[in-house]
Amino acid sequence: MHARFLPGLAAAAMASVLSCSHGSPTLSELGGAALIAPPAPALPGAAPALAAAAPASQEAAPAVAAPPAAGEPAPPPAPSGWASWAPHLGDATDLGERPPRARRQWNYIAAAAGADCRDALKSAGARFQAIADTAKPNKKGCGIPHGVLLTRGPTGIVYSPPLQIDCSLALRLADIERVIQEEAEAHLSSPIARISTLGSYACREVVGRMRPWSEGLSEHSFGNAFDIARFTPKRGRAISVLRDYVLRDKEPSTREGHFLRSVTRRLRADGAASRVLGPDFDASHRDHLHVDCGTPRWY
Repeated sequence: MHARFLPGLAAAAMASVLSCSHGSPTLSELGGAALIAPPAPALPGAAPALAAAAPASQEAAPAVAAPPAAGEPAPPPAPSGWASWAPHLGDATDLGERPPRARRQWNYIAAAAGADCRDALKSAGARFQAIADTAKPNKKGCGIPHGVLLTRGPTGIVYSPPLQIDCSLALRLADIERVIQEEAEAHLSSPIARISTLGSYACREVVGRMRPWSEGLSEHSFGNAFDIARFTPKRGRAISVLRDYVLRDKEPSTREGHFLRSVTRRLRADGAASRVLGPDFDASHRDHLHVDCGTPRWY
């Protein structure tokens, strides 16, 4: 990382620990497995992990079927694709007893940050205003458990409009911005000074291709996502997702296109975010990058 980004981030040395996921799949792998992101490690001071968010590595390995006895019919082939997910859809009980996804989302984000989260965010160099904690979701199932209104991130990036997000996601900006600034230096020869957003907290349902599997509420409904429309470097023209993003079946021909492709891939590969959805995903993301640190699974 360039030396100019180090001030303020020393206090945020926990950034690598705060990654939302590790080795998130790319959108070229949009089969069933690409819709599953590994769970995030607990933040400093976080509440104990919930059973619903237990890492897949802790699940019992599937038993190996014994060969059929003589004269018995062979067992049916193992299910594949979506059908193979069925045994994992339940938490610890039958699928029919599983809480609605909105409740699981709320529980996940409510446990993601502890009482010291805002102190850690301040030490990281971010500028923000605290929003009063919310003990339970509203009648629509929405709310931000530990909210902040953030105007500037740890590396000095200004967000316009400000981000209204949960403190746990705000802390992870250290890792997200690190990726953005490194790719900006590599492709633009200038750090990013401003990010123009299309939204952060909004009590609404999922839109686009994931709607059939989402069970309703977007991660935006819990202050656990934000949308990036434009990156403005200190030197040079602004990079617009709508104008400069090159779909994956073509090779970018401009430095702006290379920057957007590299940022998107790095945020996924480094685990800085659980999901990064852009124009490659569906038409509802044609003009922005959706970034979230949501629940380990979409379903």
